[in-house]
Amino acid sequence: MNDRAGIFIVLEGTDGSGKTTQFELLKQRLSQAGYDVATFKFPRYDEPSSYFVREYLAGTYGSADKVGPYTGSLFYALDRYAHAAAILEALKQGKIVLVDRYVGSNMAHQGTKFFHADQRRGYFIWLDNLEFEMLRIPRPDLNLVLRIPAEISQSLLKKTDKKRDIHEADIEHLKRSVEVYDDLCQLFPKDFVRVDCVRSEKLLPIETINNLIWEKVFPLLPTKPRPKKANAKAEAITPATLAAENPYIEKTASGFKITAAGREFLDKAMTDSIGNVYTFKETLSPITIAAAMARLSRRGDDMRVTILDEFALRAGKDEKLLHRVITAYGDDSVQQLAGLHVVVEDGSNLLTKKLEWGRLAAYLEQSTRYIYYDKKDANGQYKYYTPEHFSGQLLQTYREHLDKIFDNYSNIVHRLTDYVREHASTPKAERDIAWEGATRAQACDAARAVLPVATKSTTGIFASGQALESLIIHLLSDELPEARETGQKVLEQARQIIPTFLERADKPERGGAMVAYRANTAAAVKKLAQEYLPDRHAKPALEPAELTSVWPRNELDLVPDMLYEHSNLPLAELEKIVDKWPYQKKVDVFSAYMGERLNRRHRPGRALEKAHYSWDIVCDYDIFRDLQRHRMVDDLAWQQLTPRYGYEIPELVEQAGLTDLFEVCFDISLKLYSILQAAGYELEAQYATLLGHKMRWKVTMNAREAFHFNELRTSPQGHRDMRKLVLQMHEKLAEAHPLLAEAMKFVNRDEDAELTRLAAERYTQFKLRQPLDK
Repeated sequence: MNDRAGIFIVLEGTDGSGKTTQFELLKQRLSQAGYDVATFKFPRYDEPSSYFVREYLAGTYGSADKVGPYTGSLFYALDRYAHAAAILEALKQGKIVLVDRYVGSNMAHQGTKFFHADQRRGYFIWLDNLEFEMLRIPRPDLNLVLRIPAEISQSLLKKTDKKRDIHEADIEHLKRSVEVYDDLCQLFPKDFVRVDCVRSEKLLPIETINNLIWEKVFPLLPTKPRPKKANAKAEAITPATLAAENPYIEKTASGFKITAAGREFLDKAMTDSIGNVYTFKETLSPITIAAAMARLSRRGDDMRVTILDEFALRAGKDEKLLHRVITAYGDDSVQQLAGLHVVVEDGSNLLTKKLEWGRLAAYLEQSTRYIYYDKKDANGQYKYYTPEHFSGQLLQTYREHLDKIFDNYSNIVHRLTDYVREHASTPKAERDIAWEGATRAQACDAARAVLPVATKSTTGIFASGQALESLIIHLLSDELPEARETGQKVLEQARQIIPTFLERADKPERGGAMVAYRANTAAAVKKLAQEYLPDRHAKPALEPAELTSVWPRNELDLVPDMLYEHSNLPLAELEKIVDKWPYQKKVDVFSAYMGERLNRRHRPGRALEKAHYSWDIVCDYDIFRDLQRHRMVDDLAWQQLTPRYGYEIPELVEQAGLTDLFEVCFDISLKLYSILQAAGYELEAQYATLLGHKMRWKVTMNAREAFHFNELRTSPQGHRDMRKLVLQMHEKLAEAHPLLAEAMKFVNRDEDAELTRLAAERYTQFKLRQPLDK
């Protein structure tokens, strides 16, 4: 439908919303403004195509529930299909097509028959595919939903002499249709825009509602064309015709010439208006720059000419131009060109790991290592997340248990701070602000193990449009309500800045289908896992990190890949040649490829990315939070959090005599976890676990990333238990690939050489708690 010249607007709304009146008023207003308007109303009761609709509404086939949503939808879809050609023709002629009820009505009324959100969303996607993909019915540019509460709607219907159909006569159906319309506006805000017609339980004046509608419609309307000359052929709008009115460029026989005004514009817009390499200043917005780059893929001119020709006069003013350029000339890779900073405040420490799931974005999270979580807000609440759907006794129980944990945390962290400072060897004269911060961090480090996973944190994200869309889809398809709610909020806020780059994020055929695919796939695998696997928690192994897979078995098999870019031979032939070499010859190449590394940032080349190590790990959730920041890995996945893998008591807590108070926090956590689980909130029970609880996760990383991972995470600045874990991982890697391990020369073993040797023993000696399975 790229040949459309007109705009397609639909008026939707609950029964009794005054839609017919507003339809006529909008038609008149458009006509008075000089637009050619074509109108349609569905169902087309006077046409043969609506036969099945009429019979259905009359109750001939039984009640609405008996007919079912899918069968009922077919009746309406075929009625629209019969008149799709007329709508398309009007759009081709440049008319404003105004329609009373369309596909949204089907979604709203038939959607009331679904009481599960995921099933309803699946129906929306099915209907969207049926009408717009299979039947090729034209898609509207805008669906305006006139919203009136069901009670007011029914009272207005009673005042009319109109005979009510099976939908209009059912107050419960009216209530559910309002809810489903709300759902549509929330799920697909680019397609369905809500117009609230009631304020303070009173219907707004007709003129006020009409003005609200006009505010939504006006930005979509095309600039009215200049009057055509008699018998003159319509002139196509091209870059060349636009250039005739553009002061920045001139059309020449050989292409375009930049004028003095154009050169002045470029000097303000970029760092070098003449040279081959340049970047952009703030004159052009990031969105405009990204759109210009998208246009570059289909135009052979110097990009500066493209900017002057198509963007300079419209920069920041014509969202429709950006939309046209990006959708017409860009593929999915264009989304990588526009970036956005997003902040998510007050997310639980369960949500933060889901937010940081993607590889291709940058993240920054509040640290529990430097902040006391001992303050209450204005409402008397500690800083922890409470699911919005908790209520009554469950809500009270949830808060009581978490409040006790936070009370104990506050006691522990302050007593640990006092203990550390009292036993510090630093002379009093040197105890400055830096010393106070270091001792505070030491106390927070040990105390944060008793913070619940519900503890709230702020996450900063910088992502391209593509990475952001991926994150949104990931969140919207998640089982956890907090994740889905956050995904919708991220989409709504990001669309205010880069709407064009996120246009398809919730389109039924794009983002909606992906969300449904991910959610349905996860649900199907989970169901089979519950059916086929034993329902028990395996005890953690004696060693917290198990190397489950190594490839290749012989690290010298990487030598052909190290030589590849310096040769003109196929890889298979290189492998045959190197295979016949003596051991030392292979080692010489291997060592040369490692090079003379002067610091840990000197990582060897990408041939090492061919080698992989797979790990199955059991460690504190707090340690996992830090290690998950290594996103250039494969196969990262973690199991649902549980208190049943136990915990360790930090040495500092034992030294300070706070063991009993520390253990009380874990006892309270286990009780709350069991209460939530028994109440059917298996996912939300994870909020009750503590950062010090053990959890199981797996990861696969290549050898090049292992250099970064092992050398960074064993540095003295890191958490002691994390260093212990990564040192053990390094030793296991060394057993499989000793040459690569030896090349990791900045793995720190100096501070505590016995950590590696005693890792397995210390894992059990640190008073590992193993709650009994119930």
